[in-house]
Amino acid sequence: MYKIGIKSLGLCVFSFWISACSWQNDPEMKTQGNLDGIHYPTSNPGSNYKEESVFTPQEQEPQNIITSNVKLLYINTAPFKFYDYARLNTYQSGLVKLELFKYAQTIGSIRIKAGRMCVLTECSYKWPISKKFFGAVSYGDLFEDIIFGRDIFGGRGKQVGPNGIVVQRFQQSGEVIYYERKPGHTLFKNMSTGVTIGVDDYAPLSPENGVINSLAIPQ
Repeated sequence: MYKIGIKSLGLCVFSFWISACSWQNDPEMKTQGNLDGIHYPTSNPGSNYKEESVFTPQEQEPQNIITSNVKLLYINTAPFKFYDYARLNTYQSGLVKLELFKYAQTIGSIRIKAGRMCVLTECSYKWPISKKFFGAVSYGDLFEDIIFGRDIFGGRGKQVGPNGIVVQRFQQSGEVIYYERKPGHTLFKNMSTGVTIGVDDYAPLSPENGVINSLAIPQ
């Protein structure tokens, strides 16, 4: 009986040692003190995370673009705020890239591909970045679904109105979500936390057609 107990203890210690060592192969866990899971490759040069193994310069060359559209983009989240023009590109490799502009100058991009996401120089898996952006009421593909005007949260609370307006309004985990879509306009707003993502098609200003480029944020 004593020998069986010693053997069981040894197996437990061995299993614990294997589990404790396995984090070393996880690039998110290797970033010490980074409790939200976002990986910062520029501040951790010893990391095994290879951004270019997911996002390569070659795939982002102009000849590999499938679609390219200029948008007015509004992002209001705790870690990242933006309100200006952005170019939304999709590529043959499956890469989605939002090139961000400020005063007509490129300031960086948001890139999404193969379960990974980079916001400027911060790179990680989709889920921890989504959680950092949206909070508890989120999932890995939420940002991408909003950018492309897809149903979110499985179409929960979805209502289709006149003139092609689609609205999802629902409550989850004690938070109220409002999500509106119509041709040329998409708006996500967490009414409880204030987190907002707005996307509008860009149309050049013209006195003749009275176009006004603005994002309508519901109160």
